[in-house]
Amino acid sequence: MKYAVIKIGGSILSDLCDTIIEDIHALRKDNYTPIIVHGGGPFIKKQLNRLGVESKFLDGLRVTDEQTLLQTVNTLIGEVNPKIVHQVNCKETLAIGLNGIDLNLFEIEPINEKYGYVAECLSVNKPVLADICKLAIPVIAPIGINHENGQKYNINADSLAYKIASEMNADLFLVSDIPGVLIEDEVKSELSIQEINTYIETTEIYGGMIPKVSGAVSAIKDGCSSVKIIPGTVKHALINSSNSNSIGTTIIS
Repeated sequence: MKYAVIKIGGSILSDLCDTIIEDIHALRKDNYTPIIVHGGGPFIKKQLNRLGVESKFLDGLRVTDEQTLLQTVNTLIGEVNPKIVHQVNCKETLAIGLNGIDLNLFEIEPINEKYGYVAECLSVNKPVLADICKLAIPVIAPIGINHENGQKYNINADSLAYKIASEMNADLFLVSDIPGVLIEDEVKSELSIQEINTYIETTEIYGGMIPKVSGAVSAIKDGCSSVKIIPGTVKHALINSSNSNSIGTTIIS
């Protein structure tokens, strides 16, 4: 049995195709052990707007001051995570909501004070996560904690999914609001690390796609089996992409 980390982007949660949840259960029956990691950017933005707090980004990361952190934690753990757990459990009662505060699930380190309370995942408590996976499908919110002083931190969901996938030697599925990596307006079904580097140099891969594919490259180098970027609005995109490269983009070494 092998692990499948499914990262569900916050941008697609409201339009997530119902079959994605069906596919997650299908993966579990197809000798995969699913681990779900989710974002929640639009939900956080909505809550901040409601309070009149401006969303600020730097280098693609949400600048997280105390107020933003409070709303991020409350939104991800209190709203988004239970919603996904409920969706999974509506099909079959298997999911459990988790974050980095629970069971010392992962170790973190603050990135840079210019981002505020933003950290990166340094390591995953693999024995604990493996034990959880025997009992349930973990649904992980990207919130971490400094175990020494209890300070909570916001974590980029993509980077957390990459780290978990690499440490668990998993296949990684990035469920997003994009059809895959576009080159000359066409989705590339497969990209090697060398091709990605070339397309970045020629600026055919640009903007927000650069950190996504760069993170995927790092994950593969660190032990992740493969990375697939797939559209969350297409029926059965997840299970179909696990069996072939006909949907989205598969990134390989």
